[in-house]
Amino acid sequence: MSLLGRTGSAESSRTPRTVRRGILLGCFMVAGSLIVAKAAQLQVVDHDHWVAVAQEQHREQVELPARRGAIYDRKGTPLALSHEVFQVSVAPRELADKKSAARAISDGLGIGLGRVTSAIESGDRWVVFPGRYSADQRRKVGELAGVYFESHFERFYPQGEAGREVIGAVMMDGRPLGGMEQQLDEILRGKPGYTVLRRDARGELQPTLSLPVQPPEDGASIHLTIDFDLQAIADAALRNAMEGTGASGGDLMIADPATGEILASVSRRPGRTRSLTAITEPYEPGSTLKPFLAATLLTEERASLNDSVYAEGGTWQDGARTFRDTSPHDWLSLRGALEVSSNIALVKFAKRLTPGQQYAYLRDFGFGTATGIEYPAESSGRLRRPAEWSRLSSGSLAIGYELSVTPLQVLAAYGALANGGVLMEPYLVREVRASDGRVLARRAPREIRRVVPEDVARAVTEVLVDVVEQGTATQASLATFSVAGKTGTSRRNSGAGYEAGAYTSTFAGYFPAEDPQIVIFVKLDEPKGQYYGGLTAAPVTRETLQGMLAARTPGLDVRSLLATRAEVAPAGPPPAAKAVTPAPNRDGTYVFFVEDGVPETPASPQASVAIPDVTGLSMREAVRRVHAAGLRTRIRGSGSVALLSPPAGGSALRGSVVTLTGGGS
Repeated sequence: MSLLGRTGSAESSRTPRTVRRGILLGCFMVAGSLIVAKAAQLQVVDHDHWVAVAQEQHREQVELPARRGAIYDRKGTPLALSHEVFQVSVAPRELADKKSAARAISDGLGIGLGRVTSAIESGDRWVVFPGRYSADQRRKVGELAGVYFESHFERFYPQGEAGREVIGAVMMDGRPLGGMEQQLDEILRGKPGYTVLRRDARGELQPTLSLPVQPPEDGASIHLTIDFDLQAIADAALRNAMEGTGASGGDLMIADPATGEILASVSRRPGRTRSLTAITEPYEPGSTLKPFLAATLLTEERASLNDSVYAEGGTWQDGARTFRDTSPHDWLSLRGALEVSSNIALVKFAKRLTPGQQYAYLRDFGFGTATGIEYPAESSGRLRRPAEWSRLSSGSLAIGYELSVTPLQVLAAYGALANGGVLMEPYLVREVRASDGRVLARRAPREIRRVVPEDVARAVTEVLVDVVEQGTATQASLATFSVAGKTGTSRRNSGAGYEAGAYTSTFAGYFPAEDPQIVIFVKLDEPKGQYYGGLTAAPVTRETLQGMLAARTPGLDVRSLLATRAEVAPAGPPPAAKAVTPAPNRDGTYVFFVEDGVPETPASPQASVAIPDVTGLSMREAVRRVHAAGLRTRIRGSGSVALLSPPAGGSALRGSVVTLTGGGS
């Protein structure tokens, strides 16, 4: 019984152990089956997927840069281009003939043979030759196994620094800075493509296994309204003026008044060669704003050109403010007030307008509103609403203070007078073309609004011709064509108040006056010595116009100019005139150019000059000859000159005033 009991007990103890072993064995079998099944799945079912994953781990996507679009002027002159350059690398182990490869690399890249040979024989698996190499150098090296070329694009500017404030620049890191490069970066930069490179066991990229995937899309090209010939002329004229006057900065702009196209734009500021301040920096315009007051008075029929006011002998106290003129006058018509730029007379005329009228016309001429031109950071200037005016604001605005404007706004406003009273939208971009030459966009001139009637614009133009011929802007006159325009001299405001002895000198006008082809604006900041616009900015205008005529630029319609000149030119050149040999134009006509002998800068005030005898001459011709002698004029009456004061034959200090009295015939 005891035996039976022990036996049963042993069997019963072995039974659970056996069960556990069976369970464990079963688990191993199941796990093994799962492993086998998973392995089968990996090898058969998911084979392609995991092969792809493995391959991706040994691949890298590399960007293929797009060629940046070019920038051209209106005639197709290249202003900004991108050329392809190459970085050269060598895998020495892949070279079939190291000696011949070294010679090819040395000859093609212009690197010493010893240096190339040393690099190839160094034992390095990969050698990079520093520098950027041209497409021509790449061709000279040829296609050699083991020599690899990595393409890059670099920006360059064929015309040098001329026009860079319009164009802008692209930095070494590809970042655009200023001008068209920044404004139109999205259009110019194109769309990069990419390729895929494989890595070897060491993780190094293998160019031999390059797999192109997506080619790049080159950027579109931009065709500007700028005429580079005019740009170069304007640039030289402004540089000369700044050197001659000691000005700290300046702006010069030229536009087509009929279309609004900007033909040239130059800005010079110390340390800011990429900024077109003619668009971005406003100033107080001074007397260049006076013609728009006259246009408002005429349009609203609040005055005629012959209406007169008393100019108070040159000094006038209006409440708490004293207004002064540069020379004393008694009664002045609206025409006469513009000719001599009388502050007192024009402030009095402004009182005939309501604040709403005065504000509305300044606004309609484009002041206080950005033009929308294609340029970064355009300033809108500032023109306050009448509700913000003080009692003195109307008088201040009449003579170009208590507002800020940009040179571009002034240029556009004078363009409105030039083309019969219509304000055109200024613009810099003519066309956008795809890399294959297709025109993607073409800009058409856009009329913003009619500001004044055509007859009013014509009447103001007649007065502005007189301003140039016998008023404050005589140094802008040409011997062969009439110029319409107005000078301005304003105190410079630093933001904290007006700077003592610091002025801004300006001239704005158009040419030829009878059928304007261009409108021009010149501004000089802080000229030293003489600072009046008539003595500083006006001569720059003349130099620019003379340069345009002498260059026979396609920006001018020569046939129209010749017809205009025949109508307005005096019967024979002034005594001091000097003819320049005419040069044939492309169409066989000639552009004649005559220097009128008026000094660019006034001589010493102590210098005496002879008073020419102009008795019997037309008033226009007499004025020219007196100005050529270095004297100023005051006109009394009309018709041919009957009397001079001081008399002819005597002498006077340079810059003195000679009164010409007409005989009425």
